[in-house]
Amino acid sequence: MLCPKCQRENKPTAHFCIYCGSPLLTPQAEVTPEQPQAIEDELRSLRELVAQITDRLDALERGQAAKVPAPRPIPVPVAPRQEAVPIPAEEAPPPKIKPPRARDQEWEQILGGNWLARIGVLALVFGVGFFLKFAFDNDWIGPTGQVILGIIAGLVMLGLGYYWRKKYPILTQVLSGGGIAVLYLSIFASFAIYDLVHFYVAFAFLLLVSIASAALALRYDSIALAIIGILGAFAAPFLLGFFGAKELELEADGIGYAIQFLVYVIVVNIGVLILSTFRNWRWFTLLALICALISFGAWYAEFNNDVGVATAEIGITLIFLIFVGATTLFHIIWRRVPQAFDYALMVINAAAYFGISLGLMWDDFRLWMGGFVLLIAIFYGALSYVALKQSAENVRLSLFALGIALVFLTVAIPVQLGNTVWTTIVWAAEGAALIWLSTVLRMAPLRWYSYAVFFIVAVRLLFFDTGVTVRTFQPILNERFLAFVVSIAAFYAAGYFSLRERKSSGQGGIAAAVFLIAANFFSIWIISFEVWNYFDSRIYALKSSQLPGIEGLQNAQNLSLTAVWAVYAVIGLVVGIVKRWRYLRLGALALLVVPIAKVFVYDVFKLEMAYRIGAFIGLGVLLLVSAYLYQRYSKIIRGVFIEK
Repeated sequence: MLCPKCQRENKPTAHFCIYCGSPLLTPQAEVTPEQPQAIEDELRSLRELVAQITDRLDALERGQAAKVPAPRPIPVPVAPRQEAVPIPAEEAPPPKIKPPRARDQEWEQILGGNWLARIGVLALVFGVGFFLKFAFDNDWIGPTGQVILGIIAGLVMLGLGYYWRKKYPILTQVLSGGGIAVLYLSIFASFAIYDLVHFYVAFAFLLLVSIASAALALRYDSIALAIIGILGAFAAPFLLGFFGAKELELEADGIGYAIQFLVYVIVVNIGVLILSTFRNWRWFTLLALICALISFGAWYAEFNNDVGVATAEIGITLIFLIFVGATTLFHIIWRRVPQAFDYALMVINAAAYFGISLGLMWDDFRLWMGGFVLLIAIFYGALSYVALKQSAENVRLSLFALGIALVFLTVAIPVQLGNTVWTTIVWAAEGAALIWLSTVLRMAPLRWYSYAVFFIVAVRLLFFDTGVTVRTFQPILNERFLAFVVSIAAFYAAGYFSLRERKSSGQGGIAAAVFLIAANFFSIWIISFEVWNYFDSRIYALKSSQLPGIEGLQNAQNLSLTAVWAVYAVIGLVVGIVKRWRYLRLGALALLVVPIAKVFVYDVFKLEMAYRIGAFIGLGVLLLVSAYLYQRYSKIIRGVFIEK
């Protein structure tokens, strides 16, 4: 086809020239007179539409969409008039029925289909256990037949569960859990009750069942299966009458019943460890921990006369280590943040191990118990390091393990030293070290824990370490004075580290003030009691010897207390002026009010004339010296109450 403009050849099907872009007219097309007019009308309509769109865009850009001009009229060809056809009215839609909530629809299914199945399988497991026991007692079936029957029943339940895994998932889970429980029953009976197989053979099968239980629970992703399996495993010895059913004595030539049962519990817990590493089923882990502790308690109550303390401690230690892994490995390996329930499981496991171990070893190894608790603290410290080394995402788990380590470190001190002043000394040193570590490592939890330690130190200083034996009291050369001196030094050190923290990060100002106030308070406290108890010891000696002079010593005792407070206040005032520490000067002035009030309210009536004169003259001299210092250095301090 030739282009009418450039006269070049184009394809017959082309509508525009590929060279100049001009429209091409097919030779068959006939141009009617109405076509040009229609094309012009359509072009005009398009122009009008483009103009409207442009106006709207401009108005929107100026934020004046409400002032858009009205659209221009577009000529529309008038169609021939037609009679209106009535449109039938639409029928009103039927009212919508609100579907019942999922809870209303499913609660019956949950109760009837799920929980009935779980309870039913659990009841079946208990029934099988009681049947085996009853059949054995009445000689219905031989021991071998009972064990074989139980194993077949367990395998059948596992097979049915696998066969119905897609059609009946809930039933599959409970059948599989019940099958695992029945296998535990049968294998336990084979070696612990009937002596049919050697312990090592039974151990291998138990380990296989434990691994299979964990694998099935993971395969079906079912906590119900795991719970049914673990309940059946721990219930097996009780259902079969293992405890107290017959005389259980240690064998002279092999592993005894006691060791066998302990190993059985540990093997079952290995399955818990495997499962907990891949699934964080908290209630399952808690239930397994409770069952393990109950089983250990029943075992120790049965065999405490046969097994030694070392065997029992090794057993509870293995259980403790397994559940340390069960409560932490999931978070360490998969780098998941623990929740409150996870922390509670860690605390329950640690506290149970600590309490049971102390109960087992206290009588025989009392002198070593502090070192034992220290080992637990070191273990949790290492766990904290490993968790943090594995990934920075485990920082919360690491800090919580470090907190447990610090708690055991603190507990180890009184466990080893008893309720003595040396406990206070070590705690004070620990608090100062924690403050220092918090500033070096920038770890706020260490600082908060140190606050708790210092609070305990303060309580001990006030209520446990203040008392002395007057009859044998020696000023300064006594344990109480040593405890106070070390604690006061620790308070000062903590205040210094807190001030450094304030300069570097802006935090710790309030803590520094509290530490320094506490240091000065306990300084006054110990000096006052040392002086007071010195006179008490002298008075006690006079009373014992029935010698005169007791009243004079009592007057000297009261006067010495006033002198101590006044001198300490003046020393603080001098240091505050020299160092230009406003708050120290204010504190010294506040303390100075106490001896002044004591002299004018108490000493003036209670002291003899000579001591009364000494009290007023001494106080007057100290006050004049203080006033002279304020006048002498007035340009430095420039008014205590307006200085910034």
